[in-house]
Amino acid sequence: MGHSLGGKVAMVLALRHPELVSRLVVVDIAPTRSGGGEGEFAHLLDSLAAVDLTAVQRRSDADEALKEPIPWDTTRSFLLQNLRSGPDGLAWEPNLELLRSSLDAIGGFPDTGEAVYEGPVLWVAGGRSDYVRDEHAPRMRQLFPRAHRVTIREAGHWVHSQEPEKFVEVLRGFLAHTEA
Repeated sequence: MGHSLGGKVAMVLALRHPELVSRLVVVDIAPTRSGGGEGEFAHLLDSLAAVDLTAVQRRSDADEALKEPIPWDTTRSFLLQNLRSGPDGLAWEPNLELLRSSLDAIGGFPDTGEAVYEGPVLWVAGGRSDYVRDEHAPRMRQLFPRAHRVTIREAGHWVHSQEPEKFVEVLRGFLAHTEA
């Protein structure tokens, strides 16, 4: 299972090494160039980088500083998991500058040749997200012919944190009705 970039990684693993994957869950991403997501991620990365960590004593201080640029509590909470305390104070664990400069590459999808994954695939989309669109379906079905798409209407890109109960319900249904 993978969400966003993790979903791309999971798809590539299934395509390149299908013997390692009995079932696949892809959350709010398609096997194409990400549609519009680079702008959202640029905003998120820029917002994190703009926090003056020398003025931040606790994670709650960073949360407060991010409320205006990132108004979604669940998204902010998820991102704040990357704030670490070290000998020099608080710091972002990921390399924000590297991620920001690599968004074009991150937004792509590698050429997988003629590979096809024949196992069952649950493809979960957020109804308020533009990462999975109808025009992505032919490519998804070409690479993953047993893909079943479910859209959780009230969720955006962060499906699992914005609508956790519905996400778990959909996931449990898929796992209960497919063989490992």
